[in-house]
Amino acid sequence: MNKNMFEDFEYVFNNQIKLFINSKIDIRNYPRILKMAIEKYLYCLSNKSIKHIPINILNSGDEYTSFLVFLSREAYLNNCIELAEVSYLLNRRINNFECFYTREIPEIFHLDHPIGSVIGQAKLSNFLVIYQGVTIGGDLKLRYPKIKEGVVLFAKASVIGNCNVGSNCAIGANSQLFQKDLQDNHSISLRNDSFQYIKKMNWNVKEKFFKSCKLH
Repeated sequence: MNKNMFEDFEYVFNNQIKLFINSKIDIRNYPRILKMAIEKYLYCLSNKSIKHIPINILNSGDEYTSFLVFLSREAYLNNCIELAEVSYLLNRRINNFECFYTREIPEIFHLDHPIGSVIGQAKLSNFLVIYQGVTIGGDLKLRYPKIKEGVVLFAKASVIGNCNVGSNCAIGANSQLFQKDLQDNHSISLRNDSFQYIKKMNWNVKEKFFKSCKLH
């Protein structure tokens, strides 16, 4: 992976947060945080099997969204709340993606045109794939999901409350898990807009979207 894909990032980022957030923060004042965020993002990217590796991070909506998640989280972990806040808000305002910087994010995940997705409090694992309109988060009693490795959530899928999603699972478009578990190697899909159908998986999430070894 080439770090030149971040050429012009500092200049563009500073102008974006000035325009969209009215912030005068200068990312060039935080070289260590930026370096760590880039390294973590590039490690994540190196594990993906995607068709188009961006030549420049600014020219890929999906990958720029992912990078801003890493940047806001890294700033938070280094107690730079102002940078965490503007990175998070920029992701909301230009990419319509909600993932607060206090969320514990996996090292390896993939966002596939994730417009309108909301990632709330949850225990997330590596090899997570999120499409558009996805919702992950707690219920009114503040009970939160736990999602194991190798899970994909397709368009408008939601996992709410005290749910345990096993490894190598797929949650189909418009499907909802609410206070419900999904065992390892199973998928749930909505049929005829009226009932949800659960069956054994006949394909592997990790093998389809990522380069790493097979799930056991």
